[in-house]
Amino acid sequence: MKIKRVLHLSGLFLGIGISSCKQLSPPEFINAENLKIGTKDILRPTVSADIRLYNPNKSNLIFKSGDLDIYVDNRLLGHTELDSVIHIRKLDTFLIPLSVQVNFSNMLNNVLAMSMKDSVLIRLEGNIRVGRSGVFFTRPIRYEQKEKLDFR
Repeated sequence: MKIKRVLHLSGLFLGIGISSCKQLSPPEFINAENLKIGTKDILRPTVSADIRLYNPNKSNLIFKSGDLDIYVDNRLLGHTELDSVIHIRKLDTFLIPLSVQVNFSNMLNNVLAMSMKDSVLIRLEGNIRVGRSGVFFTRPIRYEQKEKLDFR
C-alpha cells in the first residue's frame, strides 16, 4: 500500500515537472562585431568575429557547443566548431567568439562577386547545444539576411 502511494506521488511530481518544462527558444541573431581577418597562411586565412545573440527565454541558459556553416551569396565561406561554455542570462544579449578558417578559392570567388554588388546574402546554418540544470538540447540555427556593402 505504501509503495503504491509512493509510486503515485512520484508519478504526480514527474508529470508536473515534465509539464512545466517549456520548450527552449533558440537564441536570436543580432549582429556581428569585431570582424578581423588573419593571414598566418595565405592559402587559409582566418576570419574572426564576435556574434551577438539574444536569449528570448525566461530562464538562464548554458551554451555548451555548436557548429556553423557560413555562406555568402549561397557559397560556402567556411565551417566552424564552437566548444566554449558560456553562461547566458535570461532575456539578455550575449557574445559568442567565432573563428572560421576560410577556403581561399571560395573567398576569392566571393570577393570578386561582391565587388560588383551593393549587398550580399549572409547565411548561417548549424546547430547549438544549450540547456539548464544539466539538461541540454540541440537547437537548429538558421539566420539569413541581406547585408549592405560599403566599399568607400
